[in-house]
Amino acid sequence: MTLPPARFARRLVALAFAAGLLWLPPVQAAPQATEPPAGYAAAMRWYEEQARAGNAKAQFLLGLSHEQGLRGADPDAAEAARWYRKAAEQGLPEAQAKLALALQFGRGIPVDVAEARRWYGKAAEQGLAEAQYNLAYLLESGLGGPRDTSRSIYWYEKAAEGGVSRALTALGSLYTRGEDGKQNLREAYKWLALAAESGQPGAADLLRRLAAEMSEDERLGAESDARRWLAAQGR
Repeated sequence: MTLPPARFARRLVALAFAAGLLWLPPVQAAPQATEPPAGYAAAMRWYEEQARAGNAKAQFLLGLSHEQGLRGADPDAAEAARWYRKAAEQGLPEAQAKLALALQFGRGIPVDVAEARRWYGKAAEQGLAEAQYNLAYLLESGLGGPRDTSRSIYWYEKAAEGGVSRALTALGSLYTRGEDGKQNLREAYKWLALAAESGQPGAADLLRRLAAEMSEDERLGAESDARRWLAAQGR
């Protein structure tokens, strides 16, 4: 479905802001514009030129436009994945995470969870919190490779530090279950308290059930741990 020009322009600018792409650096030595021209058709051609010239951020944005059908045509998952791969191979973490999602769920390309795990890992190493969470989930579940609870906890903690609230619940659940000999009710309570405070669905109920199994001193200690964690994050 073709978007009206004004709506398309607003959507494109929103995507550009989200990706840090409102202005793109030149990719050739010759002088050229560093921001898209007015008009959605001209702007889209400009992004395509930048992408074909090798600009990774433009390739990523072009992938988003294909994925969301912002080019006056239906969404094209295969073309989106193709551009995400080009940007991912240049090291852009947002593109690496998008490519990993496509590989995990078969969006425009065949499912390959092991390869998805590899790309999540690359994006996670660059500090992309959502990729850190997704990698932790695959490690916890044993999808795409060996199950590794210790590494899963590590990446969930990184994701939590990056602001992914779902990671707080995941950590609380892992420590509550005590998989691989790592049960720690005080640590579980800490993470679930943080999850409940952030409004994560179901966290408050889990916290109440866990509290029934702990002494008052243990709960107070866990609450103190949670406050210290928040302070360390500057929150």
